[in-house]
Amino acid sequence: MSMEDRDTLISAEKNREMFDRIAKNYDVANRAISMGMDQSWRRKTIELLKPFRGGRYLDIGTGTGDLVFEILQQSANVLVDGIDPSEQMLAIARAKAAKQSVGDAVSFFAADAVNLPMEGETFDGIVSGFCFRNIEQRKKALEEMLRVLKPGGRLVVLEATYPENALVRLGYKLYAPLVPVIGKILGGGSAYQYLVDSIEEFLKPEGVVALFREVGFHDVQCKPLTFGSVAIFSGIKKAAE
Repeated sequence: MSMEDRDTLISAEKNREMFDRIAKNYDVANRAISMGMDQSWRRKTIELLKPFRGGRYLDIGTGTGDLVFEILQQSANVLVDGIDPSEQMLAIARAKAAKQSVGDAVSFFAADAVNLPMEGETFDGIVSGFCFRNIEQRKKALEEMLRVLKPGGRLVVLEATYPENALVRLGYKLYAPLVPVIGKILGGGSAYQYLVDSIEEFLKPEGVVALFREVGFHDVQCKPLTFGSVAIFSGIKKAAE
């Protein structure tokens, strides 16, 4: 797929290779770059998902599984599928699941967000963290998410966003050059320069909201966090009348 045909700076294959390379130190780098705030962002994301006892959930771009484990933390007796194209990230997620003895509650496997291998109306909720801006065809992925959600089901997407407030943006511009340095120290090579570039290239929050609505999600909302450096987007699949 040419750059003109995709929504991302790099191809899905290069993206997968990049995350395979950085998987080993991904969690440590996340904590360092976000100054530990990524954990509270994930907790708030799952609070908006509102998982309930007996529900079934999907984490798209699960990485090392942190959102999956947060779902388990916030609700008992749920089933969660975590998908990701990176086998190295999934290996770490599976190791964490084994360490936490989650049993059959969780399943981690490789899958593509733009071609989900699930039947329609399978999940009570879908979540995705820091993945959406890396998806080559974002509209198609949202259409797939809508398809596999049950009527009344909720999609919640946590994503890095470029701050709109001038003062916050100044702070961001001062901090951004440090991100690749931290990444290199932790063995990430050029991956964390891509992180900065992809955030600046990503849709503005109102663009994400518009895309959610265009696909057919209802009650679409955007909740900025940490002065607009990240945001939680959510939408609901309309229940059958």
